[in-house]
Amino acid sequence: MKKQLMIVGISFLLLAVGLSGCNEDNNTVQSDEEKIIGKWIYSVSISENTVSLSYNFSSNKMFQSINLDNGKVNTVNGTWNIIDNKLLIILENITITNDYKFSNNNKTLTINDDTGTMVFTKP
Repeated sequence: MKKQLMIVGISFLLLAVGLSGCNEDNNTVQSDEEKIIGKWIYSVSISENTVSLSYNFSSNKMFQSINLDNGKVNTVNGTWNIIDNKLLIILENITITNDYKFSNNNKTLTINDDTGTMVFTKP
């Protein structure tokens, strides 16, 4: 009887130790630089014309904008950075400073600049 009780006790102890790792908090907080990496799509219809814009932010800080307007494709390359909670997009000799905000579980990116607001989604 003592042997069975000892085996049951050891089994419960091993089970408790094994399950103690299950309560770990696996929710790591992503930095904004990690959240922004990837492809973001913006689309708007003006009259009967749809303008699509995609921003591609790569992990090596390269930036690419692809604009599809009335069947014409325009591609612009540059770099990007986030400094002091501002998104900086650097295109040749121009630096565009943007306010930005993530929402919808980091699937929506709202960018505000001098020209207005654009809401991008991650496909």
